[in-house]
Amino acid sequence: MSKPHFLEDFLKRFGYLRRQSWIDVDPDLVPLIVNIAVREGLTPSETVNQLLSFALGEHHMTDENLGLWESLTDREKEAAALTCIGYTNHEIARKMFISTNTVKTHLRNVLQKFNVNSKAELQVLLANWDFHAWDKPDMDSALHFYPDKR
Repeated sequence: MSKPHFLEDFLKRFGYLRRQSWIDVDPDLVPLIVNIAVREGLTPSETVNQLLSFALGEHHMTDENLGLWESLTDREKEAAALTCIGYTNHEIARKMFISTNTVKTHLRNVLQKFNVNSKAELQVLLANWDFHAWDKPDMDSALHFYPDKR
């Protein structure tokens, strides 16, 4: 290694010189980044770093939550999904053909696995997830089971 490169590497390693960025920013994003920087009282570089840190944190949390979701039983997933859609425990019990106490047990397990204290916290944690595929029509009517025999 030649002396100029050694000195440059040394200075970069200890923060005296900034490393060259290998990331190209979409030119359409630059005015948006500058606008956010001005509003927040930051430099554009600080803004980009904060946005990337936030996005990486969100990505990590999504991966972590997906892993936790996969650890749920099928019935816990169904109870959690219906809770996130907004159903009450009684409505969930009717939809799943189980008692309200069993719903509470499933949800207690879900809350414990996700390390949250309430259904509202679970809903906030999974707010970006789409649970509408879990929202099947009520099957509590005999008409669903027995066609009209006239």
